[in-house]
Amino acid sequence: MKFLIAASAASFCMTVPAIGQDNSRSRLNNDAIVVTGTKAGDFGVKSGIPIDRVPQSIQVVEAEDIVASGARTLEDALRAVPSATVARSRVGGFGGNTLRIRGFAPQQIRNGIYQRFYDGTDPSALSDVARIEVLKGPSGVLYGQAGVGGIISIITKQPTDAFAGSVALTGGMYNQKQATLDVGGPITDTLGIRVTGEIERSGSFTDLIDVERENVGVALAWKPSPSISAHFVGEFLHRKLPNNPGLPVVGTVIGNGVATVRRSTFLGEPSYNLQENNAPLLQGWVDFKLGDAWTLTPRAQYSEWNNTALSTSLLAPVPGQPTLIQRSGRAGGEHDSFYVAQLDLSGEVTTFGIRHKLLFGVEYNHDDVPFRMQSTVTCGVGSIDALHPVYGCGPATGNFGFLATATLEGHAFYAQDQIALTDAWNVVAGVRRSDSDNDNIFATAFSNSTTSAKLRNTSWQLGTTYALGSGVSVFGGYNTGYDLGAVTGNRRFDGTPFKPETSNQAEVGVRLSRDTVRATLSAFRIRRDNVGVPDPAHVGFNLQDGQFQTRGFELEGEWSPLPGWWLQGGYARLDATVRKSSEPALLGARLAETPTNTVTAATRVTVGRVELRAFGNYVDDRKVINGGAVTLPDYLTFDVGAGTEVGAVRIDATLSNLFDKTYYFSDNASRYSLGTEDRVFPGEPRTLSVRVAYRFGAAQR
Repeated sequence: MKFLIAASAASFCMTVPAIGQDNSRSRLNNDAIVVTGTKAGDFGVKSGIPIDRVPQSIQVVEAEDIVASGARTLEDALRAVPSATVARSRVGGFGGNTLRIRGFAPQQIRNGIYQRFYDGTDPSALSDVARIEVLKGPSGVLYGQAGVGGIISIITKQPTDAFAGSVALTGGMYNQKQATLDVGGPITDTLGIRVTGEIERSGSFTDLIDVERENVGVALAWKPSPSISAHFVGEFLHRKLPNNPGLPVVGTVIGNGVATVRRSTFLGEPSYNLQENNAPLLQGWVDFKLGDAWTLTPRAQYSEWNNTALSTSLLAPVPGQPTLIQRSGRAGGEHDSFYVAQLDLSGEVTTFGIRHKLLFGVEYNHDDVPFRMQSTVTCGVGSIDALHPVYGCGPATGNFGFLATATLEGHAFYAQDQIALTDAWNVVAGVRRSDSDNDNIFATAFSNSTTSAKLRNTSWQLGTTYALGSGVSVFGGYNTGYDLGAVTGNRRFDGTPFKPETSNQAEVGVRLSRDTVRATLSAFRIRRDNVGVPDPAHVGFNLQDGQFQTRGFELEGEWSPLPGWWLQGGYARLDATVRKSSEPALLGARLAETPTNTVTAATRVTVGRVELRAFGNYVDDRKVINGGAVTLPDYLTFDVGAGTEVGAVRIDATLSNLFDKTYYFSDNASRYSLGTEDRVFPGEPRTLSVRVAYRFGAAQR
């Protein structure tokens, strides 16, 4: 089978170990490529749970992994996670990340605080990322409304003890041009700073799409006394490019009887299509040590998500003309704001000889989410020939205009207990009670409607890890989560408000962690309940009776059989289906963009001062929409790369999609109805990228 070929070929395409290397992993100074699941530290900043004792599957990607792999987006950086799949390219329509883990969308948190829409601003904004932690499966106790697929925990770069910095230039095919800055160090004996930034002005493999992006981050760390430690993080992201409508299914995945549509084709309107996002983020937290055993930590966050979207959508071909694609236009935007405040108290107590590591917390949140769709589209868009596109706006057209405003205000109480029953046996238990008030206004030129609802949810977690000895441990647990996205995005015919979507996961697994080998094998079942599904009796309205489920197992690990030679790989088997639905035709149907089999494999070898790299990725076939008739073919891609250092200069080169494989994504992974299957997005073609970095200060050593 093709996925077995992927595993063996990528793992052994470079098998010559370095001579004289004395390190177990191939490293280039402080810019190593390491993907592990058991690195030191606590998960998600605030949990207090060491990563190797989290009773769920988890993987970690460090900042140097991102550089060395040539990753250009968050999704690229997480391809080493076997159960992670992507549903859109970096120049797709919306621009947000479309990552799915174990068949469902994850929730992103940043420095321990959950994000709303921030991850949709610019998925390529990686310059201030120090570490990415991937927790697989729902976990809503500490982090609130959580994605069903898990948690993507972003830890940003913090000030260093000594002055250090780097500047980098990246260039490559399709006129790629990018500059990156990372510099920081102490200002005084008690105050440190770190500044990161990135600017890109690049073309793309899609005709008429150029990428403009900037991001900047500032981190401050202040330690005025041994008992007080304060942190501030400020970020700003901006991304602008033409909104990409994708390519028609007929002419790509399905033949049109004439010719295949080129993957570089742009079928929007160059003078009209626009996707522009910007988002500021401010975070702060202070640790107050209350003696030797307890710490009080207040946290606060303010963020925005501002978006302008002028888009065209691809519809079905004109009857009898398979290359002439119908289109519709839309103009919309939103200016959202989010506030979060938390107060945590953590500490340790011992009762009856059993040690408890406790965390108690309260949280307040306020979300304002206004979305406007304009009633007039200034660029009238008609049908377009997919093989020979001719651009031009027609007369302005009418559109269904509305203003939908959602306000969500809530508070929560949560508690967690890590119980050390013995030196080898640990138990984690937690509970969260969330109460929110949700007000929605839906206004058109003809009518206004207002709904209010009180939303209540209790999430809980119970898990355990047990060390068997010789680096082997077992783990298992049951976790629950909830999501309020359906509350603001769906409505019943009778106006009754929706309840929060809920989710749960049962998982068991075994970990191996030794000096030169690390692996995790787990089996799991995830369910997503209270899913909003179409009401067959009332078009445009929904019912809340859907249930999705994924069952499967996942294996991932890394091994250094000889000094200077490193192997990494993984395999995921997912059975993702619709278990309940108001549409009988969907019962038992496969979920969109969820492959049954996925294989990842990588190898690195150091020869002298050069590190050679290779990566392979196999993704099984997928449905375009849940239960749909169109299936995206499976694909197998390979990347190769190399890196070296000359004094303070580091050079990294990556050739992605080595054999120029043509493959497609769908952006419909969150859609439930049978709906339409009109468009897909092509994956990146073969692309060469070179990054040259200069380090100075302590980073030079």
